[in-house]
Amino acid sequence: MGLGGDQLGNTLWGQTELSVYDDSMHGVWGMSYKYHERAIVFNERNLVRLWDVAYDGYNGGKEERYVNWTRPNEVQQFKDDTMEVTKNYQGASMMVMAFVHDPEHDDDAGGKSYQNYFQRNWPSPILFDDDFNYVDNTGNPTQSMIGSDNLDVINTQEFRVFNNPLYSAFQSYRSQFPDFHQLHMTRKPAGESSRENETISDSLAFQGTMRIKENGMVKTEIGGSGHHGPDFTGVASIRSGKGYKMTNAQPTLGKLI
Repeated sequence: MGLGGDQLGNTLWGQTELSVYDDSMHGVWGMSYKYHERAIVFNERNLVRLWDVAYDGYNGGKEERYVNWTRPNEVQQFKDDTMEVTKNYQGASMMVMAFVHDPEHDDDAGGKSYQNYFQRNWPSPILFDDDFNYVDNTGNPTQSMIGSDNLDVINTQEFRVFNNPLYSAFQSYRSQFPDFHQLHMTRKPAGESSRENETISDSLAFQGTMRIKENGMVKTEIGGSGHHGPDFTGVASIRSGKGYKMTNAQPTLGKLI
């Protein structure tokens, strides 16, 4: 968008003043330092000005309600809440889906579906609204997605996890989804959405913090890596410079995305 450093401008300093004083009666001394500085842009072509930019939080979510796929009234409410773009989202935050992973299951080609298709570590983000029927000229499943401003086509092949036989049950869940594809195709740029007080809906989901429990004990915990990075209690104050994180041991690299 723009260029910084000497290609944009410089911060100029001048007219400094240093004063030293002492108070022999009270046995103290002090110093004052004054300076004049100003950042000056010399090349306007490399400057981008953004006015009245402020983060207003998520338009909804970050709580523990989930969609009950066996209750048609809850599914319909989920659709209605999602398709309502004139107010902040107030519906359930989680779409919980179950899949059977059988390591001994053979696919039609005689290979192992589990070994060929099961992705233990999903990419981040993932394309959660995926149609298994999309194929390219060679018959391989593929799908493209319009960018956030509906100008650029993005190849989402690397973000797809449900487009293989192991996740065939996904289509049963997807048939109950709101029309995310339509929402994504009609989304507006951020400025226009803000001016018209409309929320936007995406077809991508970023990996959040996950805990796996066994017999009531936490067995595995994976930190999230969404828009804000890892999400945990107190992290907001750390990001804003109002706190610090205490560590009891040398940090180790647990997962790299």
